[in-house]
Amino acid sequence: MSFTVSVVITTFNRPKELIEALDGVYAQISPPKEVIVVNDASSLPYDEVKQRFSEHDNFQYIYLETSSGANKARNIGVEQATGDLIAFLDDDDIWMPDYLLEHITAYEQGADAVVSGYQNLGKEDEVYVQSSQVVDAGVLRTGNQYCGMSGFSMKRELALRERFDESLPNGQDWDMYVRLLQNGYSLRNIPKAIFYYRFQNMDGIGAKVAKMTPEEAIVRLRSADKHKAFLGDEFYRRRVAAQLLVYLPLKRQKLKWLMASVQRAGVIVTFQHIYGVARKKFKARQQEQAKAQRRRAA
Repeated sequence: MSFTVSVVITTFNRPKELIEALDGVYAQISPPKEVIVVNDASSLPYDEVKQRFSEHDNFQYIYLETSSGANKARNIGVEQATGDLIAFLDDDDIWMPDYLLEHITAYEQGADAVVSGYQNLGKEDEVYVQSSQVVDAGVLRTGNQYCGMSGFSMKRELALRERFDESLPNGQDWDMYVRLLQNGYSLRNIPKAIFYYRFQNMDGIGAKVAKMTPEEAIVRLRSADKHKAFLGDEFYRRRVAAQLLVYLPLKRQKLKWLMASVQRAGVIVTFQHIYGVARKKFKARQQEQAKAQRRRAA
């Protein structure tokens, strides 16, 4: 069976990055049936985007007058889509040319939804890939170790039925994967890097989270609370600690954040998380130093 693909891209105040993302879409070996951009009430102008890509007959641009969040924008894109499959893309990431070809192949082999590996945009030697060809529940309990929305696709009929949870301010990708797995769908993984992920800088989500108070950040635990039974007590506590302590070095009142984690996740899990993050950073620093030495030696 030959599958047609609708690409749904959500965007907010990133017209320059969106152009790069769209260039990647239109460079696909297996071209999409249609490309739907949903602008979530951006304040920046998108004239260049519209002028450059409206020449494509399959390009659609939807502007939302009121910002409702990425999940609402994705659901609107799904409702407009007509392809057999829907491939989602964030406005600041870039697909490699064989991205859609790899996803279509997975559907030809029986998938209902697909995730895929990626590389760090700008640091292409950093590759993030899970080796299994199916999404594993045990891996999901440790968090989203697969990919964000830019590496995800699903059958349109499934997207219309399941829909993205518009009440979640974060963790929407992980929430979707857990729901699909629990409902018995075939969720496949492509064990290779086929897109470039632009890690968050401090003018995006990181800046917002760093400015929050612990009380304001409780909303970011909704996905964990929603799937507490799936996680089990130990992994629930780990996820709570990870959510509360993310970007900790950039936050004010660090002790208050630590106490919030201790209260909700416990002392042991809180300090296990801090140790794990510090160890990971130490290893990364060692690897960077080793690379620098090899460059100097060459």
